[in-house]
Amino acid sequence: MIDLSMVTSTRTDESVTLRDISTRLGAKEAVLRDCLYAVLVRAVTDGTEHKSTHDKLSNPDLQLPTLSVLDIGCGRGELMQHLNAAGHTCVGVDVEPDCVELARQFGDTHLGGFDSLASLPLPESLDVVVSSHVLEHVDEPLTCLRQALALGAERYVFAVPNVLRSIRLVRAVTGSPRADHPTHVFGWTRPEFNALLERAGYEVIAWHQDRVTINPLSGKIGTQITRLLSPLETRLLPKLFPMLSSSLIVECRPGKGRQ
Repeated sequence: MIDLSMVTSTRTDESVTLRDISTRLGAKEAVLRDCLYAVLVRAVTDGTEHKSTHDKLSNPDLQLPTLSVLDIGCGRGELMQHLNAAGHTCVGVDVEPDCVELARQFGDTHLGGFDSLASLPLPESLDVVVSSHVLEHVDEPLTCLRQALALGAERYVFAVPNVLRSIRLVRAVTGSPRADHPTHVFGWTRPEFNALLERAGYEVIAWHQDRVTINPLSGKIGTQITRLLSPLETRLLPKLFPMLSSSLIVECRPGKGRQ
């Protein structure tokens, strides 16, 4: 994994920017992200046309296909690192120069966003396009989804925060005024995000759950509790309450008439 001790901020003011959030991650957030990345890798590699990692473990001689993956909003490159470890080729795109530099150790990475995809030197053929926790930051998510669709990939995987995630309900019950994120401008439930994807021209294949978080605490104590609760939050609760998962993770493909 990335050595977070090498990641420092050069800012001297106290304002929080997307660049700060993208390059720095607290201990608790890192634990939560590990679960997210594991589910994203499964969503990327377990498509209906590809053998799963589970099949590989049960049959070591099985030759799995190498996927060509584009990660839009790749951040520091953690997902790229996981996909590379699974034997796939991943290209990254991010709007933050610091993130681009950090992610380049895991593959070709370019400075840009959804609006510059058509002009970037990307692979001519892409198996999967993935974008994790990016659409909630942009001004026009519908436009961004259509720009990604224009790349003509076989499948797409998107992840956004779940408005109904359990931690928000816990905060509401306890009266906490804490904001989810200082740069989020959109939020969806599963039906709403499904409607957005269909309007953009996608057909949903499957939904995936990451973690049902019930620990509202942060800091060292919060991190320790999160680690202790991991078996409950990542295995049992997502099965019992899939609509309360922290992220909406959806695997989709171009809709009929666009393939």
